[in-house]
Amino acid sequence: MRIALLAAVAAAALGGIAFRRPGASAEAAVCPRADEPKYVGSKTCQKCHFKEYSSWQKTKMAQAFTSLQPNQALEARKKANLDPAKDYTKEAGCIACHVTGYGKPGGYPEVGKEWTEEEKLRAPLMQGVGCESCHGPGEKYSPYKKDNKEYKWAELVKLGAVHADAKNCQSCHNDKSPTYVAFNFAEKIGKDTHEVPKLKFNHDCDHPHGGK
Repeated sequence: MRIALLAAVAAAALGGIAFRRPGASAEAAVCPRADEPKYVGSKTCQKCHFKEYSSWQKTKMAQAFTSLQPNQALEARKKANLDPAKDYTKEAGCIACHVTGYGKPGGYPEVGKEWTEEEKLRAPLMQGVGCESCHGPGEKYSPYKKDNKEYKWAELVKLGAVHADAKNCQSCHNDKSPTYVAFNFAEKIGKDTHEVPKLKFNHDCDHPHGGK
């Protein structure tokens, strides 16, 4: 048991470009809580947030999975002394921060195990750091927002929504990642994430939004 644990730690520490998010464990995927919301994919968000989705597609976050493929992100790999030709999409320690909902219900399936047919179809939809990576799994709050245009933020929190903030980003953007570069969270919002349009309604949210 001890040998297996040490092996898992070593794989996470040496295997890749970014570290696993807190809570993205194999145990969580095998035995999720009954009330745990599922990830539904950024395409679901696109239906109502077209501008945000379109601008997000142009960012490095959207292309995060691609950067793990062989001969990609060469400059970053060179600086970090990483193998430029290696396929890091099979490394659990890397993939967790380059996909959406790794190992979670509805999210990107765990690497290192045989995938079901459903997981094979789901995986491409969850590649990249998508909407739910920053805003939480949308199974419950996404339909609620659609049916309640003047929702209040506190209502979404009860349905699994989270607000993008510096702490959220630091779960992956930290000095444990070999390609980590310090950044200012406030400068990244609306630039390296997605467009932040003006809100149509007052949602009693204590975070600033475009034009608010």
